[in-house]
Amino acid sequence: VFSVVYWRFAGMRFFAAVASATLMPDGRDYDEQCIHRLEEHHTVITTEAGDTLVNTRTGDRVELPPCDSKAASPGVGYYSDWIVDTVSRHPSIGMMATNWTVPTAPESRGPVPGMSSVYLFNGLEDGTNHHDSTFILQPVLSYGKSGCILNPLAGWRFTAFQVTKAGRAYCGKVIEVEEGDTLQGRMTKSGDTWTIEADAGAKGVSSHGVTGEFEATSAYITVEGMIIYNCKALPKDDLLFSANVLSDSQGKALEAQWKTEIYHKECQPAVSVQGDDVTVSWGPADVVV
Repeated sequence: VFSVVYWRFAGMRFFAAVASATLMPDGRDYDEQCIHRLEEHHTVITTEAGDTLVNTRTGDRVELPPCDSKAASPGVGYYSDWIVDTVSRHPSIGMMATNWTVPTAPESRGPVPGMSSVYLFNGLEDGTNHHDSTFILQPVLSYGKSGCILNPLAGWRFTAFQVTKAGRAYCGKVIEVEEGDTLQGRMTKSGDTWTIEADAGAKGVSSHGVTGEFEATSAYITVEGMIIYNCKALPKDDLLFSANVLSDSQGKALEAQWKTEIYHKECQPAVSVQGDDVTVSWGPADVVV
């Protein structure tokens, strides 16, 4: 019996390590060659024909062809997907900023430590829904592993992240944060250039830019899980995303019209909106997916 259980869990751990190595916070699976972990002195120029990665210190440029990604596939007894979001859609968005606090860590990392991960973020996309968007800008607070963060036992980390229309994923500097730290995620447009910033105050800012002709029309507050077997893999505290600010490309303030979308009901997610604050809450933590 021991050997059967041992090899079952060994196989699960191997699968999780392989799978989550290329699963990204936009909910898709990428080839390793399409994931770029950037230094602060890099920026991206993007077109549908491909991306150009620019070293702003040396001026060196690397031409990158388009990549294909695929939606993360569910498995027996688990899922990898956005769990719940609330979205506000507008003809044009030029800035989004959101504050939140690093919550208490999840009670579980999955049946074997290092399997499950959770991502909390504000983000901008195009399209009429998340599944038909062509890019995403995200300052991401993560717990566990992703294509940006290779350590399966990583604690809370804050990272500026994006995926371009060319299908390539870019991660900024990874900042270690702790329960109770105050964070701000910002995405700001100037001309044709967006700056994505994951600001952890005194602990640092993860930032990089992308230049291209694309329009953000959907603003999200999102909770996402990767390889989620049990609701204990999610933060047990309510999550307050406060002081949400939106403006259009000319700097005019936008009034958010939040609409909640629930993708997985197992953990009974709920969203409440009060003024500029959005709160995500859960049902009982002992539910098995």
